[in-house]
Amino acid sequence: DGYLNVHFTVVEPEKRWSNLRDQHELYCAGHLMEAAVAHLEATGRREFLDVMCRYADYIVSVFGKGRKQKRGYPGHEEIELALVKLYRATGRRSYLDLAKFFVDERGRSPHYFDREARERGEDPVRFGGHDYFQAHLPVREQETAEGHAVRACYLYAGMADVAAETGDRELLVACRRMWKNITEKRMYIHGGIGSSRFGERFTIDYDLPNEEAYAETCAAIALVFFAHRMVQMDTDRQYSDVMERALYNCIPAGVSLDGTRFFYDNYLASFPGSHRFTGQKPPVRQEWFGG
Repeated sequence: DGYLNVHFTVVEPEKRWSNLRDQHELYCAGHLMEAAVAHLEATGRREFLDVMCRYADYIVSVFGKGRKQKRGYPGHEEIELALVKLYRATGRRSYLDLAKFFVDERGRSPHYFDREARERGEDPVRFGGHDYFQAHLPVREQETAEGHAVRACYLYAGMADVAAETGDRELLVACRRMWKNITEKRMYIHGGIGSSRFGERFTIDYDLPNEEAYAETCAAIALVFFAHRMVQMDTDRQYSDVMERALYNCIPAGVSLDGTRFFYDNYLASFPGSHRFTGQKPPVRQEWFGG
């Protein structure tokens, strides 16, 4: 049928698409789609792309507004922007339509994550708020950047892509609103976003502590993705300025010059020994896991 996920093929095949909130099936699919497009652009060969088109066609058949389709969306956004890339590479409108469906369906009530949790025999109240997944409201009604910072900016990048391809003015306005809130009230001076290590998330306006900053490297990458898409629509230098700030500060800082050590987060101050109870952030880059 085209499905491509090792874990849910080998380990838990009976649980396919049963937990979109926590399992990263659609997220992983999105990265594979991006890789396939990059492979096509680099080599001119279609083998990888053809595999991912088959997978994408299967996903199109599973998700949507049809009577037998799932009206769900990913717990970790990414596939939205990937589907637009796949649409641009192939011209298949169904990929763009699915990206738009995922964007439009997110946050609608009754919440899909609650429904699937009950189907698994779980109490949906126990997992926390929908804002962590940017699913507390439909995206066009959201006023502030909420929840997991990487998820958020992947979503906003996908929203911008969909707006660019469809001419959806309302969606573009929503993107501008998220951009304004992030860059004016929830971004560090070095371009980092997501101030709390508890949930790797946005908190409230102007909550930007230096020593406790999380400012995840991955979130900076996601912000660059968002900025890159916005500048192509609005041609405003504010997007390029933020893109450059995050790109030159938080992203190269995440890995050492020899590629053997990394910073997962990018805090602005470090006082060794000052966090006896909450855990001390290392003042130097650490070796890769398993290194």
